[in-house]
Amino acid sequence: MKRIMFVLFLTAATAYSQADWRWQVGPNLSFAFPSKSFANVAGTGEGLGAKITYNLGKNEWINPRLDFVYLSYGEDRSSAGSGGYGLLITTRNESFQLSVGLHVAKPFGKIRYYIAPLGGIFNYRAVTTLPELYYYYGYPAMDTRDSQWKWGARFQGGFLFDIGLGPLIDLGFTYQRIFNIKTPTEAGAFYSDVDDFMVTLGVMIFSKK
Repeated sequence: MKRIMFVLFLTAATAYSQADWRWQVGPNLSFAFPSKSFANVAGTGEGLGAKITYNLGKNEWINPRLDFVYLSYGEDRSSAGSGGYGLLITTRNESFQLSVGLHVAKPFGKIRYYIAPLGGIFNYRAVTTLPELYYYYGYPAMDTRDSQWKWGARFQGGFLFDIGLGPLIDLGFTYQRIFNIKTPTEAGAFYSDVDDFMVTLGVMIFSKK
């Protein structure tokens, strides 16, 4: 995680100035805190995200925005086999999230505050891997199960801090709701809307026209 933060800020230090910008690109670290267990999710998620905004040239502070987030909700380990030898099995619960909307930001001295209403599509899935097969065959055996794509709505608010390097430090807080998601149980499965709260920390990098 420390290495990822180092790469983010090293990239920011070599970026363009904020003046006369056309694109903003914001890589970030993302941490998700579901309000309850759902789908294959049973705990806190962490991963990487990116936000992209485009200056239409009409209003610098209201612009279209695209978000992408990858989250991992932990990894479970088990074994299979007999005769005193068991293969290690890992199951990773993960999510891919893509959303679009508006980015509305206003300056306030060295700090800018922003809000962003967004909507998009969310994928939740479990990936089972036999990593030991990599040593024998050169690739791990993998199987994806319980994959589902669902619509979701997000609302993010946050702060951009100007520390004098050109790019801005970005701290964001997101509430999101995913609709009609399927959660398997021993008795079958049920569908419900679920809530998720997310914290992001990254940078906003400006590019010239």
